Amino acid sequence: MDASNTQNNGNKTAISILIGAILIAVALYFGLTQKGFPIGSSKTTNQVSLSPTSLPSPSPTVSAKLSTIPSPAPTAEITWKKSDLITALSRKTGIPEDEINFSVGEEIKKEDKVLLRGGVSREGEMGGAGFFAVVDVNEVTVTYAGQGVPQCSEVNPYGYPLSWVDYCVDEQGHTVAR
Repeated sequence: MDASNTQNNGNKTAISILIGAILIAVALYFGLTQKGFPIGSSKTTNQVSLSPTSLPSPSPTVSAKLSTIPSPAPTAEITWKKSDLITALSRKTGIPEDEINFSVGEEIKKEDKVLLRGGVSREGEMGGAGFFAVVDVNEVTVTYAGQGVPQCSEVNPYGYPLSWVDYCVDEQGHTVAR
């Protein structure tokens, strides 16, 4: 092959790629606009806004039924304070509050509570224990603190994840999977 023939083949390939790209772009453009996706918009969903005056008025039987449905009470975000956790850990472990050393390893926020998992020890001591705590609107409650397998009654009612504790001791003293 000579140099001009190789260059012609290279030009044909480049032109073919360019034409193919243009065809794909055109097909995508028309395909997306036909399916309702606005091109050039930062939002890809259609939004509909309704004002109260544009809604049809409900029939008397429907409005009577609607008025009996209680509206959900707004939920406040559940938070906890370090001092409340120290007090709860002291109650559970018997370690005086001024000697508590703790860390929170994980925190899961749910609608009506916050679940905590961490470690606790006496200040200056090498050993320690794990703990589980639940925070609700009333208080911080440490449900388990120790180094062994917790009682099922200390973990099951609170919804701690299985990844935190997959076994517990039942009422008969048997270790069971949660």
